[in-house]
Amino acid sequence: MIDGRPLRGRSEPLSRALSTVRQVRTVGSSGVVLVTGAAGIGKTALLTEICRQATRQQFRVTLTKCDEIEQVSPGAPVIAVLRSGRDPLISADDYEELGRAQPLLLADRIAAYLEKAATATPLVIAIDDLHWADRVSLFLLRSLIPRLVGLPVLWILTSRDRRLEQQVATVEHVRFQHLALMPLTGPDLAAMAHDTLGRIPNQELLAASDGNPFLAVQIIDGIARNGDEVPAEFTAAIQHRLADLDDPVRRIVELVAVFGRPLPIDVLARIQPELSTLVGDAVQTGIVIQAGPTLTFRHDLIRETVYATIAGETARRLHRRIADQLLRAQPLLAASHVKAAAIPGDVGSALILVSAAETLASISADDAGELAMLAFGTLRPSHDQWFGIGERCLSVLGRTQRVADTLAVADALLARADEPDVIAAIETITARALWLGGRVTELARRCDRVLRSPGLGPVATARVTAARALARTRLIPGAAAAMEAHSALDLARTADDQEAITLALQACGEAAKNEGRHRASLQYIRDLRPLLGTSYLAEEIIALQLLDRYEHAQTLLDQARADSESTVESAVPALAYAEVWQDFNLGRLDDADAGARALIELGRQLGTSVHALEATMIHSAVLLSHGDLAAAGRQIEEAAGQTDADEQFREPAIPLMRGWLAAAEGDLERATAVLGPLLDTAAEARTFWPWWPGWMPVFYDIGVAAGDPKFAQRAVELAELGAERNPGVPSFEGIALNLRGRQEDDLELIARSAEVLSASPRPVLRAVGAASYGQALLSAGDRDRALVQLDQAWDIYDAIGASLARNAVAATMRRAGVRRAKWDQPARPATGWDALTEAERRVANLIAAGHTNKSAASTLGISVNTVGTHLRAVFAKLGIRSRVQLANTLHVLRPLGG
Repeated sequence: MIDGRPLRGRSEPLSRALSTVRQVRTVGSSGVVLVTGAAGIGKTALLTEICRQATRQQFRVTLTKCDEIEQVSPGAPVIAVLRSGRDPLISADDYEELGRAQPLLLADRIAAYLEKAATATPLVIAIDDLHWADRVSLFLLRSLIPRLVGLPVLWILTSRDRRLEQQVATVEHVRFQHLALMPLTGPDLAAMAHDTLGRIPNQELLAASDGNPFLAVQIIDGIARNGDEVPAEFTAAIQHRLADLDDPVRRIVELVAVFGRPLPIDVLARIQPELSTLVGDAVQTGIVIQAGPTLTFRHDLIRETVYATIAGETARRLHRRIADQLLRAQPLLAASHVKAAAIPGDVGSALILVSAAETLASISADDAGELAMLAFGTLRPSHDQWFGIGERCLSVLGRTQRVADTLAVADALLARADEPDVIAAIETITARALWLGGRVTELARRCDRVLRSPGLGPVATARVTAARALARTRLIPGAAAAMEAHSALDLARTADDQEAITLALQACGEAAKNEGRHRASLQYIRDLRPLLGTSYLAEEIIALQLLDRYEHAQTLLDQARADSESTVESAVPALAYAEVWQDFNLGRLDDADAGARALIELGRQLGTSVHALEATMIHSAVLLSHGDLAAAGRQIEEAAGQTDADEQFREPAIPLMRGWLAAAEGDLERATAVLGPLLDTAAEARTFWPWWPGWMPVFYDIGVAAGDPKFAQRAVELAELGAERNPGVPSFEGIALNLRGRQEDDLELIARSAEVLSASPRPVLRAVGAASYGQALLSAGDRDRALVQLDQAWDIYDAIGASLARNAVAATMRRAGVRRAKWDQPARPATGWDALTEAERRVANLIAAGHTNKSAASTLGISVNTVGTHLRAVFAKLGIRSRVQLANTLHVLRPLGG
């Protein structure tokens, strides 16, 4: 029932939708109903009826819609669901705070609110007109639907674009219904007419709607007013009605159309005061309606038709007047009107656009970049503000990592810049974008060109020298890069320029890390904190990990997770990456894998490759550890085509994983061929990869197995160099002792290495120490003591799920004539409680006990994304769809004490 009229011709899609409503209600599972179709086909009417009937079934309904003019406000339609209805889910203050959050944290916060609400009562989240959704809103949808899996949440979405199905239909364990609305039949149209008129009018008039319910309603209403004389074409009808209006009333209708969303009557009065007394006359036309304190259209199709009749110059003038009125209170909304009004040479529009871009830079990089480019393109180079606005646009583009656009704007500015210091300032802004985009060769080339310019001032020289030093950390051997970085830092401090000091400290930190001097690297990173706040927090955490200070790293991760300041939010992807490494190195392979897959998915959702390559490598390493070689190979090759950064950023992660995989497959010749060049240049590394101690035993074992003593020797030397540069760090010192002892067949040295490695926080390295000591004791004939060490190694590998290494230890013991009952444990089944990993069981137990994803994450010390990934795996293995089913299933399946 819509506006008192029965919903005709939609019984079949309504029945399917209500089936999903009942499923969500009775099972407690999640569902998505996607309604698609042309403008006016009845999507909103169907959505409204579904919501009405869901309300009768005790659902809490939140309803919002996207609109064309608000696409510049990132996430606004999705955030709005939290304030929808008479009983909003959050307070007005919390709502205002949400709008300033970075998308990744915004998804976390919205999910927490919705999860809490859905735990109390089933939810309907209805979002109309998703074809006008902004990028952040679509990202939030793709994030929130899987995060709320297992809760009684029904998403009802409408769109003119069927492609949305690809983005919301693939979430596992979420019941999905796609309702593609078709035109109404003749009998349906006749029934609609009879509902209103009490008779069936001329069939030709109804046929003019072409089965479109909205057009049919307009025709029927016209017949009710004027008899059977309604024009057949809707657009012609609207134009005819507009032509009959007095000029002031028509101007009100046009202003409402240009505003693009419900127009507050007080805003109309400020924009065009002379029209404020004619609002009632405009409503009397029937073209616009009054909804509370606003004027709007009965349907978007009417607004679009009216807008299309407005002359271009008139529309631009109205957009600009609206923007001027909104500029102080709603700058982003003002910018959306400026986008429609801007013409070349309009400096006022350019200023509004660049201000909006600066506001958006930390919230939605793509939107900010687009506004910055539009602002830059709006001005003519002859305008006296062109250069200043251009520099602001360049700064936004650099921050948002739009490398191609940054270079384009920079080169346009450079073509008209003559002062060396101005040129240097432009190149300094460009440098950060090139670094973040992995374009280090281009960065160094541009810096070299600037430094050759005569007349360069000391500050400009210091900045460009520091930027060049940063690029060179990826281009020249570590020692030479460190010397350049230190020289750049001295120059920056002499110039007393914060920007130069920041870049030089980054260069020093990178160079020290590449050399494996991790204490020095940590100190440089910490020196950046007063200058950059927490922007380099992830790098600080990784430096602590490399120094075996995992407890301190965890403290920083926990603090970062609890911190909501924007300085931390900007580093969210990097922090997620640091957390994945924390889990991986501490042997929490299931959590590491879940975190890596979540980070890969976030990269896909956001359209960015930030840390996606490294996350894919960790995912591959977990697969290799589990012995799933085929899947690991697919992931490695997928990663090989994942980024367009320079090879210096891509190497050596992919060759490293390819070599490890080849060795695991038994192709030792290929393994040494792939890894040999990496080991040959490792001591002069341009990245920090050689200084992960866990790689060295892998390389040594490959060299020994391949009968290549030189290859094995290089692994020993590299391990010893790492220990020399990181004294007192058990992981480095223990591995160096281990490999030297094994190479020289020195039992005492191997025993000492096992003792040192027993203090390492990394279980894999503790297992390496025990396994190699056990093998050495076997060779020395001390079988009993050997078996104690080998059993210890097997238990460690088994506990963390490193089946490849565990099986190798078992094979060594079998050759010694030993068998253990624990080796004969059956393979993990594919379904049921026994199919769950330890990490999945921990999550399942907490969720079944009533924890939210957020509280479970806090209890377990993992991310909300990781909890969600584990929970979806639990649902798949247990064959369930809801958290209620999880609690019931665990009550039956879970062993006592499990």
